Amino acid sequence: MNLDELIETVLSWPRADRAAVMERIRESLEEPEVPGGIIVEPKDLIEYGARYDFPRNAHYEHETVTLTALPGPTLPTTWGAVAIADPWYPETAPTQPAATIGMRDQPTALTVISRTRRSDRVQEVWPVAATVGAVERVAVWHPLSNDGQFRLDSDSSLGAFYEITDAATLQPLFEDDDHMQAVFQRAIDEQILALEVDGRTVASVFVCGKDLHPAWIGYDADGVGIALMLDLGLLAHAQGRAFGGG
Repeated sequence: MNLDELIETVLSWPRADRAAVMERIRESLEEPEVPGGIIVEPKDLIEYGARYDFPRNAHYEHETVTLTALPGPTLPTTWGAVAIADPWYPETAPTQPAATIGMRDQPTALTVISRTRRSDRVQEVWPVAATVGAVERVAVWHPLSNDGQFRLDSDSSLGAFYEITDAATLQPLFEDDDHMQAVFQRAIDEQILALEVDGRTVASVFVCGKDLHPAWIGYDADGVGIALMLDLGLLAHAQGRAFGGG
């Protein structure tokens, strides 16, 4: 495919896909080329304690960071049919679950790293991956279908996990701008939090970049789906794995 054909193909895509391509082009122009870039395997996104080397750029220092788990709320599920959505973009809320991962109380979490701003040397916490389910029991990860409802297309810098049967309950909250503004402000401070209705946790909401985030499903040793994970894209900017020194 030549350049003209590529441009015509991109222009024929839906708005969200075109915007994602333009954002990636903008980032590639602003960020330095990353030598020795890595392909991020899903298992690497939840290897807590692993260390990665990040290059210095216009905004952050060159430093080695450690993957850390930030626990989120427990998400009770009746059917285990979990949806993935941008909660502040209700018109794109899925009508089908991303996958079924079991009828149980599902733990949620973010993998996070800390980076130091060059301007004032303040430490910022950034999310690397979002998970729901028993990730510690996953034997193998597989990518979910590339359909829209099977990955997170975030326009608001928020994402959410919830059981699809709670979609009707959540929709009025997603459509309430004042409510979601308050949720967004909390998410900036807490990174991951519970969305409750009548004292019941109905969704786990977390911060993420404005982008298309691929989703993975984790299977246990018996081939049963038990967890979902979103790659939030940050670890791909690392120069590589840092060995030694913990």
